[in-house]
Amino acid sequence: MPRRTENASKRRLAPEFGERRRKSQSLNAEIALLVKALHELAAIRSTAEQAAGRILASAEGLMVDAATGVATRAETEKMAIAIMTACGFHDLVGQRATKIAETLDQIIGARLKRVDRSRKKAGAERQKRKAALMLTGPGLPTGSPDQARIDALFADA
Repeated sequence: MPRRTENASKRRLAPEFGERRRKSQSLNAEIALLVKALHELAAIRSTAEQAAGRILASAEGLMVDAATGVATRAETEKMAIAIMTACGFHDLVGQRATKIAETLDQIIGARLKRVDRSRKKAGAERQKRKAALMLTGPGLPTGSPDQARIDALFADA
């Protein structure tokens, strides 16, 4: 292929490759944000679990105080039950955080599959273009020669 034609092809394809590069960078940035969101959700869940643990421990302490007679048993039990009931938020927050994390995992997975398909397609297109540009030697570019025809040609000689 003459040098001029090759340079013209590169100039013609440059905007397309630039656009692909920008899309890839944008996609990478989006995936990074989604991963960051997953980490934030994990931190929320962890914090909620720790808070619930502290509340439950306090409630159990109140129950012990009631048993030893520090406070009236009815007052202490009432406060303990209120604290334990308040811990119900933990289950709801945990369930919601889990659903959000699963959704984000699905989004990331779908995006990664699209990137893989896009890269495979681009690779196949590159290979196809490379094969089309490959020199076929001194013969005519009619495709690869048929070995049986070549053998028959030399057999007649």
